[in-house]
Amino acid sequence: AELRFVRGPGVIRTVLGSCVTVTMFCRRLAASAACHPVLPACPEAGSCHVQNCSQRSKYVECVIPEMLRRFQDLGVQEDELEIKIFGGANMFFRSTSQKEILQVGSRNVDMAKEMIKELRLTLKSYDVGGNQGRKLYFDTETGDVWVKRFQANGASRDDLTVMQSQLSLQLKNHER
Repeated sequence: AELRFVRGPGVIRTVLGSCVTVTMFCRRLAASAACHPVLPACPEAGSCHVQNCSQRSKYVECVIPEMLRRFQDLGVQEDELEIKIFGGANMFFRSTSQKEILQVGSRNVDMAKEMIKELRLTLKSYDVGGNQGRKLYFDTETGDVWVKRFQANGASRDDLTVMQSQLSLQLKNHER
């Protein structure tokens, strides 16, 4: 579980299974943030809102407000943010009685969407769910995101899903 906040050019890479990554990008300030929480909700209600909480980035419900707060500290308005969600695959398959417990991916996605709505933010795009892991590349200079999906056997497909209509950089430049 982590949260990265970046001003300027760079690439944030991560691998996702049932976890989600939420990206936020402010074009005006060239400021970007990406989180990688592992669980939807904090077990101790309200504890993630404590200033020195060290577990804030672990929970979807806690890290998204923290991301927004960091942008607001820079004077960013909510309507300046491009927000995207990725991941949330249901990677664990068991009997029907355990299905709800093991649907962590779906619960992470639902919580991310709920928090975005609660904070009156606008979701620009998403690539979520299914039963395949993903490798994500987030260009912190442009806000572009690329997703490479993994096949069930762990091998990656050759196709990349482009999450924005214009690519300003080629993926090969990011894999150095």
